[in-house]
Amino acid sequence: MTALPQPNIIDPASVPSLRWGILGAGGIARTWAGTVLANTSQQVIAVASRTPGKAEEFARDLGIERAYNSYDELVGQADIDAIYIASYPSDHKEHALLAIAAGKHVLIEKPTTMNSRDAAAIFEASTAAGVFAMEAMWTRYLPQFDIARQLLADGALGELDLLVATFCQDNRHLERMWTKGGGSPVFDMGIYPIAFAQMFLGNPTNITAFGVVREDLIEEEAHVLMSYDDTPARTNFIVSGRTALPHTGAVSGSKGALNFGTPFVVPSSITLLNTEFNDTGVTWTDNTGIVGHQGLCYQVNYFAQYVAEGLLESPLHTHDDVVTNIAVAEEIIDIIGANPH
Repeated sequence: MTALPQPNIIDPASVPSLRWGILGAGGIARTWAGTVLANTSQQVIAVASRTPGKAEEFARDLGIERAYNSYDELVGQADIDAIYIASYPSDHKEHALLAIAAGKHVLIEKPTTMNSRDAAAIFEASTAAGVFAMEAMWTRYLPQFDIARQLLADGALGELDLLVATFCQDNRHLERMWTKGGGSPVFDMGIYPIAFAQMFLGNPTNITAFGVVREDLIEEEAHVLMSYDDTPARTNFIVSGRTALPHTGAVSGSKGALNFGTPFVVPSSITLLNTEFNDTGVTWTDNTGIVGHQGLCYQVNYFAQYVAEGLLESPLHTHDDVVTNIAVAEEIIDIIGANPH
Protein backbone atom coordinates (compact mmCIF):
# COMPACT_ATOMS: atom_id res chain seq x y z
CA MET A 1 0.00 0.00 0.00
CA THR A 2 1.43 3.37 -1.00
CA ALA A 3 1.87 6.34 1.32
CA LEU A 4 -1.13 8.49 2.10
CA PRO A 5 -1.52 11.89 0.44
CA GLN A 6 -0.37 14.89 2.41
CA PRO A 7 -3.02 17.21 3.80
CA ASN A 8 -3.64 20.61 2.31
CA ILE A 9 -2.99 23.02 5.16
CA ILE A 10 -3.59 26.74 4.72
CA ASP A 11 -0.58 28.93 5.46
CA PRO A 12 -1.85 31.40 8.08
CA ALA A 13 0.16 34.17 6.40
CA SER A 14 -1.60 33.57 3.07
CA VAL A 15 -5.04 34.73 4.23
CA PRO A 16 -6.28 38.18 5.28
CA SER A 17 -5.71 39.12 8.91
CA LEU A 18 -9.27 39.79 10.00
CA ARG A 19 -10.09 41.77 13.14
CA TRP A 20 -12.25 39.65 15.44
CA GLY A 21 -14.60 40.31 18.30
CA ILE A 22 -15.97 37.62 20.62
CA LEU A 23 -19.46 37.43 22.09
CA GLY A 24 -19.25 35.35 25.26
CA ALA A 25 -16.25 34.90 27.53
CA GLY A 26 -16.58 31.28 28.64
CA GLY A 27 -14.19 28.35 28.43
CA ILE A 28 -14.53 27.60 24.72
CA ALA A 29 -14.00 31.27 23.88
CA ARG A 30 -10.76 31.28 25.91
CA THR A 31 -9.52 28.16 24.15
CA TRP A 32 -10.48 29.52 20.73
CA ALA A 33 -8.86 32.92 21.31
CA GLY A 34 -5.70 31.36 22.72
CA THR A 35 -5.01 29.17 19.72
CA VAL A 36 -6.08 31.84 17.20
CA LEU A 37 -3.63 34.32 18.73
CA ALA A 38 -0.84 31.74 18.96
CA ASN A 39 -1.24 29.89 15.66
CA THR A 40 -2.78 32.24 13.09
CA SER A 41 -2.32 35.75 11.73
CA GLN A 42 -5.85 36.71 12.81
CA GLN A 43 -6.35 39.59 15.27
CA VAL A 44 -8.64 39.22 18.28
CA ILE A 45 -9.22 42.82 19.34
CA ALA A 46 -12.38 42.77 21.46
CA VAL A 47 -14.47 40.58 23.74
CA ALA A 48 -17.87 41.14 25.32
CA SER A 49 -19.65 39.49 28.23
CA ARG A 50 -22.87 40.40 30.00
CA THR A 51 -21.37 39.27 33.31
CA PRO A 52 -19.73 42.31 34.90
CA GLY A 53 -15.95 42.03 35.02
CA LYS A 54 -15.75 38.83 32.99
CA ALA A 55 -14.80 40.45 29.68
CA GLU A 56 -12.18 42.61 31.39
CA GLU A 57 -10.58 39.56 33.00
CA PHE A 58 -10.69 37.64 29.71
CA ALA A 59 -9.08 40.54 27.82
CA ARG A 60 -6.40 41.03 30.46
CA ASP A 61 -5.47 37.35 30.54
CA LEU A 62 -5.18 37.04 26.76
CA GLY A 63 -3.80 40.46 25.90
CA ILE A 64 -6.91 41.60 24.04
CA GLU A 65 -7.14 45.37 23.80
CA ARG A 66 -10.85 46.02 24.39
CA ALA A 67 -13.55 44.59 26.65
CA TYR A 68 -17.28 45.39 26.64
CA ASN A 69 -20.21 44.61 28.90
CA SER A 70 -22.61 45.03 25.98
CA TYR A 71 -22.88 42.84 22.89
CA ASP A 72 -24.53 45.69 21.01
CA GLU A 73 -21.57 47.94 21.72
CA LEU A 74 -19.05 45.38 20.47
CA VAL A 75 -20.83 44.59 17.22
CA GLY A 76 -21.21 48.32 16.59
CA GLN A 77 -17.44 48.84 16.41
CA ALA A 78 -16.51 49.83 12.86
CA ASP A 79 -13.04 48.27 12.99
CA ILE A 80 -14.30 44.72 13.68
CA ASP A 81 -14.61 42.47 10.63
CA ALA A 82 -15.85 39.21 12.13
CA ILE A 83 -17.58 37.96 15.25
CA TYR A 84 -17.04 34.63 17.00
CA ILE A 85 -20.26 33.72 18.80
CA ALA A 86 -19.49 31.65 21.90
CA SER A 87 -22.59 32.13 24.03
CA TYR A 88 -25.09 29.39 24.98
CA PRO A 89 -26.57 27.64 21.92
CA SER A 90 -30.04 28.83 22.92
CA ASP A 91 -28.77 32.42 22.55
CA HIS A 92 -26.92 31.95 19.26
CA LYS A 93 -29.77 33.08 17.05
CA GLU A 94 -30.18 36.38 18.89
CA HIS A 95 -26.46 37.09 18.91
CA ALA A 96 -25.82 35.98 15.33
CA LEU A 97 -28.63 38.15 14.01
CA LEU A 98 -27.27 41.07 16.03
CA ALA A 99 -23.83 40.71 14.44
CA ILE A 100 -25.23 40.11 10.94
CA ALA A 101 -27.39 43.24 11.19
CA ALA A 102 -24.20 45.15 11.97
CA GLY A 103 -22.62 43.81 8.76
CA LYS A 104 -20.19 41.44 10.46
CA HIS A 105 -19.12 38.00 9.24
CA VAL A 106 -19.96 35.35 11.84
CA LEU A 107 -18.38 32.13 13.09
CA ILE A 108 -20.96 30.44 15.31
CA GLU A 109 -19.88 27.87 17.86
CA LYS A 110 -21.48 24.50 17.29
CA PRO A 111 -24.26 23.69 17.46
CA THR A 112 -25.35 26.81 15.60
CA THR A 113 -28.73 26.55 17.33
CA MET A 114 -30.78 23.92 19.12
CA ASN A 115 -33.37 23.72 16.38
CA SER A 116 -33.08 23.66 12.62
CA ARG A 117 -35.61 26.45 12.12
CA ASP A 118 -33.46 28.99 13.96
CA ALA A 119 -30.32 27.87 12.13
CA ALA A 120 -32.04 28.37 8.79
CA ALA A 121 -33.16 31.84 9.87
CA ILE A 122 -29.57 32.83 10.70
CA PHE A 123 -28.28 31.72 7.32
CA GLU A 124 -31.14 33.37 5.45
CA ALA A 125 -30.26 36.61 7.22
CA SER A 126 -26.51 36.32 6.54
CA THR A 127 -27.09 35.56 2.86
CA ALA A 128 -29.49 38.50 2.51
CA ALA A 129 -26.96 40.78 4.22
CA GLY A 130 -24.10 39.52 2.03
CA VAL A 131 -21.92 38.43 4.97
CA PHE A 132 -20.13 35.13 5.47
CA ALA A 133 -21.59 32.80 8.10
CA MET A 134 -20.12 29.48 9.20
CA GLU A 135 -20.66 26.96 11.96
CA ALA A 136 -17.54 26.19 13.99
CA MET A 137 -17.60 22.48 13.12
CA TRP A 138 -13.82 22.50 13.37
CA THR A 139 -13.35 18.80 12.60
CA ARG A 140 -14.18 19.42 8.93
CA TYR A 141 -11.05 21.57 8.67
CA LEU A 142 -8.52 19.34 10.47
CA PRO A 143 -5.64 17.87 8.40
CA GLN A 144 -6.73 14.23 8.74
CA PHE A 145 -10.14 15.11 7.33
CA ASP A 146 -8.54 16.72 4.29
CA ILE A 147 -6.68 13.46 3.69
CA ALA A 148 -9.97 11.57 4.00
CA ARG A 149 -11.59 13.81 1.37
CA GLN A 150 -8.69 13.17 -0.99
CA LEU A 151 -9.00 9.40 -0.52
CA LEU A 152 -12.74 9.55 -1.07
CA ALA A 153 -12.27 11.53 -4.27
CA ASP A 154 -9.77 8.91 -5.47
CA GLY A 155 -12.17 6.06 -4.73
CA ALA A 156 -9.70 4.44 -2.34
CA LEU A 157 -12.48 2.93 -0.19
CA GLY A 158 -14.72 1.74 -3.00
CA GLU A 159 -18.43 1.64 -2.23
CA LEU A 160 -18.97 2.81 1.34
CA ASP A 161 -20.75 0.35 3.59
CA LEU A 162 -20.50 1.11 7.31
CA LEU A 163 -19.53 4.04 9.54
CA VAL A 164 -19.10 3.74 13.30
CA ALA A 165 -18.27 6.35 15.92
CA THR A 166 -18.27 6.86 19.67
CA PHE A 167 -18.24 10.16 21.54
CA CYS A 168 -18.58 9.26 25.19
CA GLN A 169 -17.23 11.57 27.89
CA ASP A 170 -18.17 11.82 31.55
CA ASN A 171 -19.35 15.43 31.58
CA ARG A 172 -21.55 15.17 34.65
CA HIS A 173 -19.45 17.91 36.28
CA LEU A 174 -20.02 20.31 33.37
CA GLU A 175 -22.90 22.53 34.49
CA ARG A 176 -23.64 23.95 31.05
CA MET A 177 -24.28 20.48 29.62
CA TRP A 178 -27.14 19.94 32.05
CA THR A 179 -28.66 23.43 31.76
CA LYS A 180 -31.70 23.87 29.53
CA GLY A 181 -30.48 25.54 26.35
CA GLY A 182 -26.83 24.92 27.21
CA GLY A 183 -26.17 22.23 24.63
CA SER A 184 -26.99 18.74 26.02
CA PRO A 185 -25.01 15.61 25.07
CA VAL A 186 -26.74 15.05 21.72
CA PHE A 187 -26.54 18.70 20.63
CA ASP A 188 -23.09 19.45 22.05
CA MET A 189 -21.33 16.08 21.60
CA GLY A 190 -23.54 14.06 19.27
CA ILE A 191 -23.30 16.74 16.61
CA TYR A 192 -19.73 15.52 15.97
CA PRO A 193 -20.60 11.96 14.88
CA ILE A 194 -23.67 13.31 13.05
CA ALA A 195 -21.44 15.65 11.02
CA PHE A 196 -18.80 12.91 10.66
CA ALA A 197 -21.33 10.58 9.08
CA GLN A 198 -22.69 13.34 6.86
CA MET A 199 -19.25 14.01 5.38
CA PHE A 200 -19.00 10.42 4.14
CA LEU A 201 -22.58 9.29 3.59
CA GLY A 202 -24.74 12.38 3.24
CA ASN A 203 -27.98 12.88 5.11
CA PRO A 204 -29.90 9.99 6.67
CA THR A 205 -33.46 9.13 5.73
CA ASN A 206 -34.05 6.63 8.52
CA ILE A 207 -33.06 7.05 12.18
CA THR A 208 -33.49 4.53 15.00
CA ALA A 209 -32.40 5.41 18.51
CA PHE A 210 -32.76 4.66 22.19
CA GLY A 211 -31.21 6.43 25.14
CA VAL A 212 -30.99 7.29 28.81
CA VAL A 213 -33.01 10.38 29.78
CA ARG A 214 -33.00 12.18 33.13
CA GLU A 215 -36.09 13.28 35.04
CA ASP A 216 -35.60 16.83 33.74
CA LEU A 217 -35.72 15.38 30.18
CA ILE A 218 -32.09 16.15 29.37
CA GLU A 219 -30.62 13.06 27.76
CA GLU A 220 -27.51 11.43 29.21
CA GLU A 221 -26.86 8.94 26.43
CA ALA A 222 -28.05 7.99 22.95
CA HIS A 223 -27.44 4.95 20.74
CA VAL A 224 -28.19 5.76 17.12
CA LEU A 225 -28.51 3.79 13.88
CA MET A 226 -28.94 5.74 10.63
CA SER A 227 -29.62 4.53 7.09
CA TYR A 228 -29.90 6.21 3.70
CA ASP A 229 -32.10 6.03 0.63
CA ASP A 230 -29.33 6.31 -1.97
CA THR A 231 -26.85 3.84 -0.44
CA PRO A 232 -27.08 0.59 1.54
CA ALA A 233 -24.48 1.99 3.96
CA ARG A 234 -25.30 2.38 7.64
CA THR A 235 -24.09 4.61 10.46
CA ASN A 236 -23.92 3.42 14.05
CA PHE A 237 -22.84 5.76 16.83
CA ILE A 238 -23.01 6.22 20.59
CA VAL A 239 -22.90 9.52 22.42
CA SER A 240 -22.81 9.69 26.20
CA GLY A 241 -22.36 12.49 28.70
CA ARG A 242 -22.27 10.10 31.65
CA THR A 243 -19.46 7.68 30.81
CA ALA A 244 -16.03 7.86 29.19
CA LEU A 245 -14.84 5.81 26.23
CA PRO A 246 -12.22 6.53 23.55
CA HIS A 247 -13.61 8.92 20.93
CA THR A 248 -13.40 6.73 17.85
CA GLY A 249 -14.38 7.12 14.22
CA ALA A 250 -14.04 4.72 11.30
CA VAL A 251 -15.63 4.08 7.92
CA SER A 252 -15.39 1.00 5.69
CA GLY A 253 -16.00 0.26 2.04
CA SER A 254 -15.64 -2.48 -0.55
CA LYS A 255 -11.93 -1.75 -1.11
CA GLY A 256 -10.75 -0.62 2.29
CA ALA A 257 -11.39 1.30 5.49
CA LEU A 258 -10.33 4.49 7.21
CA ASN A 259 -9.63 4.50 10.93
CA PHE A 260 -9.18 7.91 12.54
CA GLY A 261 -6.79 8.34 15.45
CA THR A 262 -8.33 8.68 18.89
CA PRO A 263 -9.79 11.17 19.64
CA PHE A 264 -10.99 11.53 16.06
CA VAL A 265 -12.34 15.06 16.67
CA VAL A 266 -8.93 16.67 17.34
CA PRO A 267 -5.68 16.66 15.32
CA SER A 268 -4.65 13.00 15.42
CA SER A 269 -3.98 10.51 12.64
CA ILE A 270 -5.64 8.54 9.88
CA THR A 271 -5.00 4.96 8.76
CA LEU A 272 -5.98 3.43 5.42
CA LEU A 273 -6.50 -0.33 5.65
CA ASN A 274 -7.31 -2.92 3.03
CA THR A 275 -9.96 -5.58 3.57
CA GLU A 276 -7.60 -8.34 4.70
CA PHE A 277 -7.84 -9.75 8.21
CA ASN A 278 -5.82 -7.70 10.73
CA ASP A 279 -4.26 -5.48 8.07
CA THR A 280 -2.12 -2.81 9.74
CA GLY A 281 -2.50 -0.40 6.84
CA VAL A 282 -0.62 2.82 6.28
CA THR A 283 -0.89 5.74 8.66
CA TRP A 284 -0.45 9.50 8.50
CA THR A 285 0.18 11.04 11.91
CA ASP A 286 -0.25 14.72 12.68
CA ASN A 287 3.16 16.06 13.68
CA THR A 288 2.36 19.73 13.14
CA GLY A 289 2.57 20.52 16.87
CA ILE A 290 -1.05 21.69 16.86
CA VAL A 291 -2.58 19.41 19.48
CA GLY A 292 -5.98 18.94 21.10
CA HIS A 293 -8.25 21.97 21.03
CA GLN A 294 -5.44 24.05 19.55
CA GLY A 295 -6.88 22.60 16.34
CA LEU A 296 -9.65 25.20 16.56
CA CYS A 297 -7.25 27.46 14.67
CA TYR A 298 -7.61 25.60 11.36
CA GLN A 299 -11.23 26.59 10.82
CA VAL A 300 -10.33 30.27 11.30
CA ASN A 301 -7.81 30.16 8.45
CA TYR A 302 -10.46 28.64 6.19
CA PHE A 303 -12.91 31.30 7.37
CA ALA A 304 -10.50 34.10 6.39
CA GLN A 305 -9.81 32.48 3.03
CA TYR A 306 -13.50 32.14 2.24
CA VAL A 307 -14.14 35.77 3.21
CA ALA A 308 -11.33 36.82 0.86
CA GLU A 309 -12.95 34.77 -1.92
CA GLY A 310 -16.27 36.55 -1.38
CA LEU A 311 -18.12 33.39 -0.36
CA LEU A 312 -21.18 33.43 1.87
CA GLU A 313 -20.87 29.86 3.18
CA SER A 314 -18.23 27.17 3.61
CA PRO A 315 -17.95 24.72 0.70
CA LEU A 316 -16.77 22.07 3.19
CA HIS A 317 -19.75 22.52 5.52
CA THR A 318 -22.57 24.37 3.84
CA HIS A 319 -25.53 26.10 5.44
CA ASP A 320 -27.73 23.21 4.34
CA ASP A 321 -25.29 20.77 5.97
CA VAL A 322 -25.57 22.61 9.26
CA VAL A 323 -29.36 22.85 9.20
CA THR A 324 -29.73 19.16 8.31
CA ASN A 325 -27.37 18.02 11.06
CA ILE A 326 -29.33 19.98 13.65
CA ALA A 327 -32.55 18.46 12.28
CA VAL A 328 -31.00 15.00 12.76
CA ALA A 329 -30.13 15.88 16.36
CA GLU A 330 -33.72 17.08 16.87
CA GLU A 331 -35.09 13.80 15.54
CA ILE A 332 -32.84 11.75 17.81
CA ILE A 333 -33.97 13.81 20.79
CA ASP A 334 -37.62 13.25 19.86
CA ILE A 335 -37.16 9.50 19.38
CA ILE A 336 -35.57 8.96 22.80
CA GLY A 337 -38.07 11.24 24.54
CA ALA A 338 -35.73 14.00 25.65
CA ASN A 339 -36.29 17.77 25.69
CA PRO A 340 -33.13 19.77 26.51
CA HIS A 341 -34.58 23.12 25.37
